Amino acid sequence: MNRHVVLNFILCAILTVTVYGQNDTDTTSSKVLKEVYAGKFLIGAAGDLKGYSDAELANIKTHYDILTPENCMKPQPTHPSQNTYNFTTPDTLVQWCQDNGIKVWGHTLAWHAQTAPWFFQEVPTEPEKITRPRGRAGAPNGPRPSMAEFWRSRITGPLASREVAMERLKSHIMTVVGRYKGRIIGWDVFNESIADSGDCTTENLRTFSWYQVVGPEVLTMAFKWANEADPEAQLYYNDYNIEQGAVENKGKHASSMVLLRRLIAEGAPIDGVGIQGHWHLDTNLKDVEQAIINYASLGLKVAITELDVTATGENSGAFGFGRRTEPIPPENYVKQAEVYKALFEIFMRHEDVIDRVTFWGISDGRSWRWGQDALLFDRELQPKPAFKAVIEAGSN
Repeated sequence: MNRHVVLNFILCAILTVTVYGQNDTDTTSSKVLKEVYAGKFLIGAAGDLKGYSDAELANIKTHYDILTPENCMKPQPTHPSQNTYNFTTPDTLVQWCQDNGIKVWGHTLAWHAQTAPWFFQEVPTEPEKITRPRGRAGAPNGPRPSMAEFWRSRITGPLASREVAMERLKSHIMTVVGRYKGRIIGWDVFNESIADSGDCTTENLRTFSWYQVVGPEVLTMAFKWANEADPEAQLYYNDYNIEQGAVENKGKHASSMVLLRRLIAEGAPIDGVGIQGHWHLDTNLKDVEQAIINYASLGLKVAITELDVTATGENSGAFGFGRRTEPIPPENYVKQAEVYKALFEIFMRHEDVIDRVTFWGISDGRSWRWGQDALLFDRELQPKPAFKAVIEAGSN
């Protein structure tokens, strides 16, 4: 057997042990995430719990301090029509968390997506099943409409007046936050307000939804209403890719700084900013750390609110990555573990600022990034190399 064959054999053996991480001397797989990071920041997961197995619920109880509802507290499911609220799933989730000593973070009070059209209609109509058209006229091969075009296509008749739309949002926030007062520790008040491209010297807000019907001041008012409904709740602005450009103070990060300064100046009771953290193997870690530093300079706390690191693909926050079935190379899981470890080392350096780190899902089988194996546990809830790396980062 020549030298190259021997070296290749050893490398394959190392990768196999690393990928499946279950050798007899490895004790990290038995450690608990929330215990390793106790006293530093909360460790969270996202999910609605509906249909979860006993094993999945046990995983949450074992590893996490806090749970974020993935979908069930968004405006569309909680308030599908003007006179209808649906709290069945959120109530069940909150009660389960209370029964098991797990905190709850509310997500989200206002968003351009997953918000029923009636909020914006002059004459509200009953909800209908909405599917995004594949082309401008629904043609299978036509160009996809822009988000603004799609939003407007859902609205029947004239838009509501600014005053009416504001009153509807206020009523929604007061009702939802008031219902869970004292049981939910904080809320993502507004979600993903900043457009993905444009002038980074401005807030660069989206040009439809609340930003068209009411205007930029809707963010400030939403924070004030949420604070009025529950003065003890922590209130955050939440967005994806807002760390991008932090080192050079440009891009979406620069716009986020403009927005946050305006909210603070207008007296919005904002406690922190959520960096979603939908990242990949080549994410710029220097931008991540600088963004944390920059937000802290405004007197804000920082949370990593929707963390996942894809083992394949570059999509880092917006939809668009198709489901793929080809195997992911073993070395990608090694690289994924390295990225996770580097991220948590950054979080540890700024533990005085970081409030919580929440994974967007509990396993690769409960992830919106299906096929990209972006979380710490595989589809069978077995710890991956990334889990070991996160444990090591918190144990040093």
